[in-house]
Amino acid sequence: MPVTLQPFDRLTCELVQYCGFLVDWLTPGELPARVAGLDVLLTIGEGELSEEGQRALQAFVKAGGVWLALGGTCSLPEMFGVRPLTYGERGAEGEPSSAHSIGLGEGYAIGSPSNPLVPHEWGLLHGFGGIAVEVQEGTVWAHWLDAHGRETGLPAIVHQAHSAGHAILFAVHPGESIARIRHGRPVVEQAVLPPDVEREPDDHALRAEDAVRLDWYLDRGSEGIDPPRHAPVTPRLFLKPVADLWQESLIRAILWSGQQCGAVVPMLWFYPAALPGVAVLSIDAEPAAAHHETTLHRLLTLTGLRAVWCLSEASHGPAFYRDLAKRGHEIGLRYVPEAGVFCRSAALLQNQVDSLRRFSGVRSITAVQVANLQWRGCTEFYTYAEQAQILSDLSRGGYSAGAAGFAFGSAHPWRPLQQTRPGELHNLYVIPLLGYHLMERVGMMEARAILRGVQSVGGVCHFTVRPTVVESEEKADAFIRLMAAIRSAGYEWITAAELVRWHTARTAIRHRFANIADQMQLSLLSAMSMGRVTVLLFTPLKGWARTGSSEIPVRDAEYFGHPCLVLETDLVEKTVRELVLGQVASSEWRMVSQ
Repeated sequence: MPVTLQPFDRLTCELVQYCGFLVDWLTPGELPARVAGLDVLLTIGEGELSEEGQRALQAFVKAGGVWLALGGTCSLPEMFGVRPLTYGERGAEGEPSSAHSIGLGEGYAIGSPSNPLVPHEWGLLHGFGGIAVEVQEGTVWAHWLDAHGRETGLPAIVHQAHSAGHAILFAVHPGESIARIRHGRPVVEQAVLPPDVEREPDDHALRAEDAVRLDWYLDRGSEGIDPPRHAPVTPRLFLKPVADLWQESLIRAILWSGQQCGAVVPMLWFYPAALPGVAVLSIDAEPAAAHHETTLHRLLTLTGLRAVWCLSEASHGPAFYRDLAKRGHEIGLRYVPEAGVFCRSAALLQNQVDSLRRFSGVRSITAVQVANLQWRGCTEFYTYAEQAQILSDLSRGGYSAGAAGFAFGSAHPWRPLQQTRPGELHNLYVIPLLGYHLMERVGMMEARAILRGVQSVGGVCHFTVRPTVVESEEKADAFIRLMAAIRSAGYEWITAAELVRWHTARTAIRHRFANIADQMQLSLLSAMSMGRVTVLLFTPLKGWARTGSSEIPVRDAEYFGHPCLVLETDLVEKTVRELVLGQVASSEWRMVSQ
C-alpha cells in the first residue's frame, strides 16, 4: 500500500485491494526504472513526475502499455488529448502569479453508447471530485453533467490511443465519488425530505438517512417495482447502487486494459465458492417484541437461516442466547444512544456491550446497529466502536420507507475513513443496510427490486427485520418467500462476523507471479485458512491449472462483460499455495503486471 495522506487517494488504493486485483504498488521515484516492465499502469490523484518519469511514461504508452489515470493527469495532459481548465490568482499589481486547476465538484456522468467502461444503460452516475479538462484530441467515453443533470460540455472519462498503447483519464475521481456517497454528509440537522417521504411531526431525531448525499429526486426511481392495482402510487426508492457502479467502472477499465495488452488479468472474487453474493439478516430485537423472539428463532431454524440478533438488553435466559450462538447466529448490540447526546464517550458504548455480554452469556459481541438508525456526526462513532472491539456496523441505511435501497450507493462492505487521522481507515466494516423493518416499512415488491439491484453488482443483500414479522401469518409467509427467493438466486445466508473475517483475510492475501515459458505460476499466501477461494483469470483462451501434482477444475465464465477462467483453491494458514497455470493452445500467454 503506497504511503499517501490524501484520504480519497488512500481509499482508492483500498478499493483496488477490495476488488481483488493482485497489484504491485510503486512510488513516483520507482516509476522510471520499473514502468517498462508493466502492462497496465494505474495512477491515483494528481501529482508531478520528474522529467525522467514523464519520458519513461510516454515511452511505456507508445510501446503498447495502458495508462489509467484517476482524477489527475500527472502533468501529462497531452497523453489524454485534453487541456486542464485553470483559473489564475492575481499578484499585488494585478498580474497573473499562478494558475490552479478547476475541479469538477458535484455532478453526474453518463457514458457514451460505445464506451466499454460505463455502459450507457447505467444512466446518470452521481459523482464528486476530479479535474475539469477541455477535450482537444481525445475521445469522450463519458460526459459530465452538473448537479441538476444539465450539460456542461466537459468530459468525465476520456480515451486517447497512442500507436499500440492507450491512455484513459477518469476526469471525475471514482475514489472520491465512492467515498462521499458512502460516507454521506455529517449529520448535524434533519435533511429536507421530499413530499413522498413522511416523517412524524414530533419526530426530531437525527438518523443515518439525514447523511444521504444522493439526490432525492434524480437518484431515486421506481423501475422494476410492480405495485398492486389498488396502490395509489408506485413508491420511489434508491434503486441504483451508484457507488458500486463506479467501482465496477474501475474494474471494467482494468480488465479492458489487460485485454488490449493481450495479457491475463487475475482477480480474487468477492466471495468463496464463486457465490454470486451473500445475504445478511439483522434482527432489531427491541425489548417490546421479546415475546416473538422464540417463534422467530424456531422459524429461522426450520428454514436454515442464520442471522445477527441485535439486542439492547437480554429478555430471555442465558440458555436462549447460547442456543442462538450454538446454531450459528451472531449476537450483536442494539445500541441505544443517550438522550440528546448519541455517543459522547467510549464508556457509554462499552458499558452496553459489557452488559449484553454479562446478561446473555455470549462473550463475542462484534456487530452493532443503532436503535432506530439514529446518527450524529460523520464517522466519529466508529472510533468508539473500534475500542469496544466491534467489527461491523449495520446502521447505514434509510429509516423511512422512501429511503430504502441504496441510500448510500452501495451493497458492498467498506471501511470508513478516520476523521482525526487523514489517510487512514477504521478497522471495521460498514455493511450497508438496504431495507429496515422488512415487511413493515419495506414490502415484498420493494425488496425484490432491491434484490435485483444487489444482483447487478454482486453485492451483499442486507435487510433488518423485527421479531414482530411473525405476529401474523401473512407477514410471516411473505418473509419466508423473500428469504427463499434470495437463496434461490444463489445467495448464501451468513453472519456479519463471517463476512468481515472473509474480507479481512481476502484483502490481505499476498501474491507472487512468475512467467515460465508458456506457463504461469501464481503463489498465494494468507494469514488465515480460507476455503474455496475463487480465482478469476480474465482471458479469452482455454486453460488448465494444477497445484503440486493435483489437477484443479477450470471452467469458462463471463464476469463484467469479459470472458474468464474460474478456478477454486483452499488456502492454509501461513502456507504458500502455488498454482501452475497453462493454456490448452500452444500460443504464449502471460500474466498482466500492474
